Amino acid sequence: MSRFVLPLGFVALAVCIVGMPAPAARAAPPVRVEEELVDRVRKTIDNGVRYLKKQSRDGTWEGIVLSQLASMEGGQTALATLALLNCGLKHDDPAVAPALKYLRELPPVKTYVVALQNLVFAEARQLKDLPLIERNATWLVTQAKRDKDGQLIGWSYPMNDFADNSNTQYALLGLYAAKQAGIKIDDKVWREIQAFYTRTQRPEMVAEVPTGRGYWTYYNHEERGGSISMTVAGVCGLLIAGMGLDQSGQELDPATGVAKKCGIYPENAAVAKGMKWVAEYFTFESAKSSFYNIYGMERLGRISGQRFIGIHDWYREGCELLVKLQDPTDGSITRGKGIDGATILSTSFALLFLSKGRTPVLISKFAWGDFQVSGKGSVEVPPNKFPTPNGEVNWNRKHNDTRHLVDFCSKELFNGVPLSWQVYDARRRDFGNDGNGGRSGKEKILEEVGSLLQSPVLYLNGHGPFVLSPAQEEILKTYIEEGGFLIAEACCGDPVFAKSFKAMMLQLFPDNKFRVMSPEHAIWKIFPGVLPTDFPDVEVMERGCRTVAVFSPSPLAGFWEEAKYMPKDGKNPANKGEKAYCLARNIVAYATGLELPKPKLSTTKLQVKGAETGVTRSHFKALQFKLTNEAEPAPDAMKNLMGYLRDNARLDVALNSAVLAPFDEQVSNFKFMYMHARKPLELGEGAIENIQSNLQTGGLLLADAACGGYDQWKAFDASFRATCVKMFPDRKLVVITEKTDDGKEDPLFKIAREAGINLKNTRCRRELADGKGPEPEMRNYPVLLEGIKIDGRWVVVYSKYDIGCAIEGHKAADCLGYDKESALRIAAAVVLYSLKR
Repeated sequence: MSRFVLPLGFVALAVCIVGMPAPAARAAPPVRVEEELVDRVRKTIDNGVRYLKKQSRDGTWEGIVLSQLASMEGGQTALATLALLNCGLKHDDPAVAPALKYLRELPPVKTYVVALQNLVFAEARQLKDLPLIERNATWLVTQAKRDKDGQLIGWSYPMNDFADNSNTQYALLGLYAAKQAGIKIDDKVWREIQAFYTRTQRPEMVAEVPTGRGYWTYYNHEERGGSISMTVAGVCGLLIAGMGLDQSGQELDPATGVAKKCGIYPENAAVAKGMKWVAEYFTFESAKSSFYNIYGMERLGRISGQRFIGIHDWYREGCELLVKLQDPTDGSITRGKGIDGATILSTSFALLFLSKGRTPVLISKFAWGDFQVSGKGSVEVPPNKFPTPNGEVNWNRKHNDTRHLVDFCSKELFNGVPLSWQVYDARRRDFGNDGNGGRSGKEKILEEVGSLLQSPVLYLNGHGPFVLSPAQEEILKTYIEEGGFLIAEACCGDPVFAKSFKAMMLQLFPDNKFRVMSPEHAIWKIFPGVLPTDFPDVEVMERGCRTVAVFSPSPLAGFWEEAKYMPKDGKNPANKGEKAYCLARNIVAYATGLELPKPKLSTTKLQVKGAETGVTRSHFKALQFKLTNEAEPAPDAMKNLMGYLRDNARLDVALNSAVLAPFDEQVSNFKFMYMHARKPLELGEGAIENIQSNLQTGGLLLADAACGGYDQWKAFDASFRATCVKMFPDRKLVVITEKTDDGKEDPLFKIAREAGINLKNTRCRRELADGKGPEPEMRNYPVLLEGIKIDGRWVVVYSKYDIGCAIEGHKAADCLGYDKESALRIAAAVVLYSLKR
């Protein structure tokens, strides 16, 4: 978000207490704002795409590296085309269309090329390529190498009798791409692959003692140390084979949602050992090709859903590396010699890492429980009272629930836009104070939550007692306070988890208890397919403007674990499992306001509560009204706004606003008042006179209608207008236009323009033209504000569309109001206008 600057002649009067002097006007010193990593990644992708486009020769990228030396005609073209498609280019793009035509004409010869062809065709999503995808899948199956007993030993080059794990990795990718395109792959193939990777994993030994870690090598018949890229391939192979098989062994009761074998997966042990080995020896470097390894690491992180591999935030670290490696003159990304020096290959691998890893995260799954860090690796420690002899982990007894939910919501809510999920594991981070002037633990947590907020939905479930560390408690609490949304479920209806979860939430939010979700709640009504009677014990927690958490003490995740319950028709689900998917879809729609998440690496800067560093006794302090008939609807709105003004307008501000009742005699000490409510106003005569007196002596009231149901919104709007009539019977609320009647620029718009605040283009969800409800999505509009003017000065500025809930970061599909960035700009402009005397 760009900084806006006050004009030098603008005196920032910080009038909070009568008689306090205003701080002297000062020019803001030049500030170097480091470009966010998310923006640097975007530019790196754009420059890399331009580089690849320029390297195309007659519509292909064939060159000496692969097509001639390795006899892999089509391989380099397939890899470059795959990179461009993942970077957002379409099948008919001038750089992509001829490459697709070329690839369609190639017969299946080499495992790598055939697999990459399938990845390209699946990504291009053209129906005419389905026969080619099926042909390639059949070829890959027939080319599998077997031993004398018929047992799978992997894939290789056609001329070799022995297999290698690199060819095997790409054969598997080609087969799974075919499955994703709708081609049937026999379950026997996936089971053989699972057995192959489990059988060929080698246990790591130190002094003849197993470490609990396992690895793979390039050739399974050779005795050598573990390979980072091949171990990554091995873990991915197990995970992909499980997704390809897509069969649950949980033995779910479809009537109750309870699984007989909850959390038991055949690949659990091998995957865990492999992940521990990768975590221990994590590196992007590889003797043969670091860029090949980098792309593999992205695949492992994305497929496993892990934000952290060991202690490494793999995507952020990889992005920081690749951004620095890009040649600023031509956009290529390369280094070293050999394959890493082949610029088309290395740039393509780099772009695949950057683009695929950048996919927005819709849902983060929250890891909890006991955890130990050993060396560079880490070990789950189940609570003694709840042993898990089969390897299941209490927070993750459903491995596929989050992935399936994201797939379904992508299709149902966002027109199939690619979205991702991740496991968020705060147990891997050090949140202690750094000391010696370094970051405090509180600052680390705020940075962490600022990153976590890129995911609008946090999901957790489990068995056993729900126990969090102090840092985890603070992260969960802050995430919800700052606009995040929580979905929680007692896995298999576990009563111990349900009881302990509600106790923990009550500890974190003592004023906000869970209550059964009303049949009138917007979640039931956003989309058809699920009724309150289908899940009568679902509970919600409301805080301020809206619902911030949904909890089901009855099983839901067991249904989400199995793709067969994903309804083909979300309007008419056939059974309880399909209805469980529809319920999740409606919750996600409510939580996101049907707005897409931001790309990965997007961060939100959070303000430390109570911190007022660098301010004097004459700092600016806002007043927020506490109304008698409802709880404070946006408790953090003013804190976030003041932080925004401090960082962007360089104002000395108090982050914590005063909260007073309208009739309090101290109201007159504050010249900026904020009113935010969703219930009809019930102001007594004394309160109205109190506000009126302050407005007539230099005060300004900013008011807006809080998020709520459509009928609530209309009721508050009507009551506020009636209150304004009582305060100023001879004046009316009028639309504040950019130009006044005499053609001059209105002072509010002028101050906003001079400060660099754009009020002409804001994103807002308004009511439908027929007045029967909110629009389905946010659209771009000029700001709509109304006001009452006294002696040429606006004393009341009113938005009938929500501002406060948006400033807190909350979204809702039934909320008429602005998005956060627009709301901050609007409110900041009004504050700056209030200071101009």
